[in-house]
Amino acid sequence: MMRSTEIKGLAVFSIADGKEIGRVKDLLVNPANKTVDYLIIEIPNWYFGAHVIAFDIAAGIGKDAVMVEAGSALKELNQEPASIDLVDQGVKLIGSRVLTRKGIIVGKISEYYVNADNGQIIGCELIDNDNNIKGIIPSRAALTFGKDVLVVDNNIDNQLLQSMEEYEEKVDPVSDAAKNVSEATPDILTAADEKIIMESNDDDDVTDRDKTVKLFEQRQREYLLGRVARNNIKDDNGLVIIKKGDVITQEVIDKVTLAGKFKELMLDV
Repeated sequence: MMRSTEIKGLAVFSIADGKEIGRVKDLLVNPANKTVDYLIIEIPNWYFGAHVIAFDIAAGIGKDAVMVEAGSALKELNQEPASIDLVDQGVKLIGSRVLTRKGIIVGKISEYYVNADNGQIIGCELIDNDNNIKGIIPSRAALTFGKDVLVVDNNIDNQLLQSMEEYEEKVDPVSDAAKNVSEATPDILTAADEKIIMESNDDDDVTDRDKTVKLFEQRQREYLLGRVARNNIKDDNGLVIIKKGDVITQEVIDKVTLAGKFKELMLDV
């Protein structure tokens, strides 16, 4: 993950010809999805107007540069209606006051962290009136990303993280859930659950833990069916397996699993 200020100012290069096509001037936040959907690009001929690159089009965003497959990834702002809408919404995050549901201001945002792979905003750095860092607000604790304020739970002080390393340790719902399920067999099983376990019993080498994990994996698949992907998911070669907005089917799950991206899909919905 990267700080927003680490992305701003990065040079943008085209892989096709090795040419620098501009620099990142700003990020466009999608408040509904809590994502960065576009990079605003400053080009040498700035008088041609504002340009953007869709975050999911970038081949890679590293500490030294943003890489795109070709210069065609760069679009005029007025060619991208979605980016115009985000500009109109005007959510910047940095400098926004943080307000609880009870109407109490607890500070303001000085920075935010972005998953460089999919644009998801992971957390926002909270500072007090004296610019002292109070902690990091996990995005899941933010109720609203607004133009003027960030609305959070009343008990936000109890949810603050001291570092993003702490976030990485705590937020892994797939592995945490798998651990919980694999440590104890459910007390109540449905007919489908019993069928899965009975099929596992045919193999003498399968342990009780293996059976429970298999049951959990089945539950994960059932959870995903019919849901909508929030972002593009790509394989290791950069090819899009599932597009943002696609409905997740069994075929999609099989394809994502084969590509080794099942966990990423679980975290994306």
